[in-house]
Formats: sequence, structure tokens, C-alpha cells
Amino acid sequence: MNKGLALIVGGVAISVGLLSHVALTAPSEPAMAPGGSGLGFCNRSNRGRVAIAVAYPVDEKKWKTEGWLSLDEQECSTIIHGELKNRYYYFFAESDDGYAWKGTHQFCVSDNSFTLIQADRECEGKEMRWAGFRELDTGRRVPSLMLNLE
Repeated sequence: MNKGLALIVGGVAISVGLLSHVALTAPSEPAMAPGGSGLGFCNRSNRGRVAIAVAYPVDEKKWKTEGWLSLDEQECSTIIHGELKNRYYYFFAESDDGYAWKGTHQFCVSDNSFTLIQADRECEGKEMRWAGFRELDTGRRVPSLMLNLE
């Protein structure tokens, strides 16, 4: 089975596999994050429970990371509530079986629930570590995004 991710932005579903295959489909209704606008995730991976962290700019010089949104298989939830203000968001996810959805953008995370400011510059502490986040380009003026982890 091809493992990757799928996202729904502005009524267009985009699936991305490990080989960077992209397929576009147009659902009849735009998909919203659970509970309305915001950034949401669904665990469609069949890899057990998944923990998700996000990173995004809060101003030109500060990045914020938040985690962990924990999802069982086939569960969906919102991690950022309200209309999305940034074009780019970043995420990192780990499954119970050790699989990770990761990228090349380094941000600080904690082993416990966390909210960190300046997470692109500072990462000190016993339970802190750097993690590679994937970039999400939401496009312009998209109020919500739902990402399926597969």
C-alpha cells in the first residue's frame, strides 16, 4: 500500500504518496476542518494512534509550535481553530509503530503537550528535541484545511 498523505484545500483533494504522485479531484462540497474553519487532521494510516505537532509563524521573527494532537485510527480533529491566517503551515506526525510523517524544516518539540514560541531558534531542555516538519501550502485565503495522514 502506498503510504503518504492526502489533503483537502478549497474544495480540491490532493493526494501525495511517497513517490510524490499527486492526484487532484474536485469533491461536490468543500471540506472543512472538523467543527468549521481551521487546520485539521484525520488518521487514515492504519498504523495505530498518531501524534501530530504543527508549526506556523506568529510574526516575521517568531515561530510557534504546538503539540500533540493525538488521533486513533480513522479519527479526525482540529489542531488550529479559527480561520487560517497564514499561507504556510508545517506539521510533524509520529505513529505508535514508529512511522513518522516528516520533512526538512526543523522546529522544536517536547515529549509532552507543548506550545513553544521561537521554536525555530531555541530547543533546550530535558524533554525537548528538534524534529523535521513537512510544509503545507494552503494557497491564498483558504479558511480551512483538512489533512488525511495515510
